[in-house]
Amino acid sequence: MVSVFAEHYFLFPIVALVLAGVMVLLTRWAFSKPKGGSLVRRVDHSPAESDAFGLLIDVRTVRSYNEARVKVSMLKDLGIKATAARTKDGWSVYVWPADEAAARGFLDAS
Repeated sequence: MVSVFAEHYFLFPIVALVLAGVMVLLTRWAFSKPKGGSLVRRVDHSPAESDAFGLLIDVRTVRSYNEARVKVSMLKDLGIKATAARTKDGWSVYVWPADEAAARGFLDAS
């Protein structure tokens, strides 16, 4: 059987090395620090709008990160999935729509 690279046996390793080099450069760029234009990191650290979190519902907004983490921890102890995010109003605690009533009730009681 005649190989495509029979006359130019050195061409295949060179092409393979060039392709590997291109892949290395692409992954270095994709996972670089934010100043380099990373594809996988958020570079905008400004507060988000409170309605920018899809299906998650804001159940409480507090002033500090620590207060928000305490509220999230209390909700998680009850089995309610919760998270906190920095918004323009402060730190907001978010839950899924199915847990909204239970979360609001618990946070209002505490």
